[in-house]
Amino acid sequence: MIDRGNTMQSNTAGKGLTMGRGKGCLEISLQAGASTLRVTGGRDIAFRRAKLTMHNTGPMDVDGFAPHATLCQERGLVHDATEALCRNMTAQAMPAGGTVEWDVYDLLLAAHGGVASKVHLWGYKAILDWWFELSAWAEYRHPGAAPVQTPVSSWKLRWSLAKPPTEEISLSIEVVKG
Repeated sequence: MIDRGNTMQSNTAGKGLTMGRGKGCLEISLQAGASTLRVTGGRDIAFRRAKLTMHNTGPMDVDGFAPHATLCQERGLVHDATEALCRNMTAQAMPAGGTVEWDVYDLLLAAHGGVASKVHLWGYKAILDWWFELSAWAEYRHPGAAPVQTPVSSWKLRWSLAKPPTEEISLSIEVVKG
């Protein structure tokens, strides 16, 4: 999904969690946003979602756009989420000002079979109070130029019950310095 006009909003603390720009024009960021999650019995609960975003901030289109990501549950194996990132992409080009966005909860379920299995058995509660690490980067090129790879951007995130305890699920996001 490429959105030409969507601007980035800040995270829950009011500050963006952008990890910087690549050697060109791609900016990678992670932000929390209000949403809902359908749970057992058909009810919707308040659920903060993490959105991974790659934004072309340059004046030119980029070709050969190839996003990459890994996900890891604390003290666990690293799972490659690249296939899940690319699954719904319709093109390997991104226009100037274009944005691609992914829901990290959905990526986690698609890329990490162990977590998906636990969520299938116990619902969203299977992800609560675990730290997950997300690392993301992209490869691309400008027409007629050599390929470029962005620096790797990394975050730790954790979903937990909101305080005071309710069925609302909050989200903590921390930048991991490399």
